[in-house]
Amino acid sequence: MATWEDGPEYAPVEWPSAFVAPDAAPLTAAPPHLDPSADPSVVPPERYEQPKDPVPALADLVPAPADVRDPAEPFHVTSAVMTAGSAWGSAHSTQAVAVPAPLPAWTPDQAVASAYPPPQAIQGFPAPGTPEWFGPPTARYEAGQMQIPLSVGTVAEGMSWGLIITLLLGGILSYLSPVLLLTAFFLTGQVRYRRRDMKVAIIVAMAIVVIAGAGAMAETSDATLAWESMDTASVWCSWLLILVGASLSVLAIRRGEHPET
Repeated sequence: MATWEDGPEYAPVEWPSAFVAPDAAPLTAAPPHLDPSADPSVVPPERYEQPKDPVPALADLVPAPADVRDPAEPFHVTSAVMTAGSAWGSAHSTQAVAVPAPLPAWTPDQAVASAYPPPQAIQGFPAPGTPEWFGPPTARYEAGQMQIPLSVGTVAEGMSWGLIITLLLGGILSYLSPVLLLTAFFLTGQVRYRRRDMKVAIIVAMAIVVIAGAGAMAETSDATLAWESMDTASVWCSWLLILVGASLSVLAIRRGEHPET
């Protein structure tokens, strides 16, 4: 039966005047704990009794040594025959590998004979032992060279069509030539061969154009005449840059250089 100790909902209507003793009997006392090592015996045993079950000798407990190979004896090599019979038989059969015959004795006065077969002729290379084998190469064998045919199309692609068209317009349209020369400098990123050299050439050309305009401005103090001087210098520089770019592309293609990305 629930009482007021189980929760406020079970509390009696009237407050109890005193606590009532429980109906259950009290617990018994726990037995005392005895420490076996509290009073150890100091008297040694009078005699030693043999165990009832037989005990093996200590020598019998030592494991037997494994087979030890004599280092003076040669190894015996076996190899599985992978192509004989069925797959099961190939995996469970062995055949001794023949020991190669010893090489003949060599003396210092004899020439060293190679045990390897002579190299086979490689396509594009001279045959071993021929005069061309020991002479200078007659063609390019470097793995890093590109074999690109030299033509007008490959030269134009190496210089980039955008740069060529810009320089052609700069060589024709005199009044816009300085502006087109500056535009050509930003188009050097499309050049595929020797891009750095082409940039340096255009920078030198722009410096020449600026010097021409500054010289005319210092002599006449007329901006129109200074711009005309820059136009003339820029037109000549545009035609020269076309020749420079084509020459750089031709040299790079002949040497087998890789295109720049």
